[in-house]
Amino acid sequence: MQDRPGQLARHDKLVRQIELIGRLAATHGGLSMAQMMDFLDCGRRTVERLLDVLTCLYGDRLSANLQDDQKKYWRLKPDLDVIRAVPRLELSREEALEVEAAILELERSGHPARAEILRGLDWKLKLRLQENALRKLEPDVEALLNSEGMLARPGPRFAVTPDLLGPLREALLTNHRIRLRYRTPGKPTREHVLEPVGLLYGARPYLLATKPGKPDAAVWRLDRVESVMVMDEGFSRAEGQDLRSLTADCFGVWREPPMEVVLRFSPQAAGDARGWHFHSSQIMEEEPDGALTVRFRAGGIEEMAVHLVSWGEMVEVLAPKVLRLRMADLGRMLAAHHQSIPPA
Repeated sequence: MQDRPGQLARHDKLVRQIELIGRLAATHGGLSMAQMMDFLDCGRRTVERLLDVLTCLYGDRLSANLQDDQKKYWRLKPDLDVIRAVPRLELSREEALEVEAAILELERSGHPARAEILRGLDWKLKLRLQENALRKLEPDVEALLNSEGMLARPGPRFAVTPDLLGPLREALLTNHRIRLRYRTPGKPTREHVLEPVGLLYGARPYLLATKPGKPDAAVWRLDRVESVMVMDEGFSRAEGQDLRSLTADCFGVWREPPMEVVLRFSPQAAGDARGWHFHSSQIMEEEPDGALTVRFRAGGIEEMAVHLVSWGEMVEVLAPKVLRLRMADLGRMLAAHHQSIPPA
């Protein structure tokens, strides 16, 4: 709220309610009761009273629809009266910073096509600003980007170019099969006909897809894709063949049967471990000696081992046994390799 005039800051609750009217009109799917309560930071009764007022003001232009998740979503049909009721709220310095930071993070992570889409949104937002507001905003945002280390972050990355991202998104949106030319180390490049499920972004980008007639989804590394073509053949996705369902039991991107994982972080590392989100099913238990036990259910032993190695002796794998053995193997392999190399 720092960039708002003093009068608006003193009436912050009213401003948030007016902003909510704009959001109800700006979203096609609408907002749920929980989303509105979270936005206004208030209870259910306050939102219900506001909806009663909006019903009196706008009548049937405010509608509530039951969606697939069996929740009600409210939406305000936008028209001239609604637009006039919502004042033009200037883009704040913090909002502009977060948009710019998101663009830079996408570029840094090797997603120039997605960054360019967000860059288009950025200039459309700034186009609404008065000239004097824009003149003040740009130097502040540049200074904050520099101070938060967002302009120059080193590190290897693979760029997902528009000629890959565009066809993949088209196929995902239209449920069409794709023809993928895929390179596997040590083997000839092969073509695969796939039914795409979703894109996974992380340290390396992946495509999750199934082969026609086969229920199991596989992970395909985008840095090994030579070309992709959207086919004329459509397909119907089976129930449960969506990104959220297929990755719910994964530690990272690789899909394996989930296992009960129990990790014990030493008292020295417990403070750091509390700040980590290892998995959506995780349960953290404080130990009397200050250690922290983390329990969750997931697959992806190799990814778990690679991550846990970075904790060194500060973590102990209590379960499963296969993860504990893999950690020991990695330790022996690294030790043997580095001990065999004469120091420079």
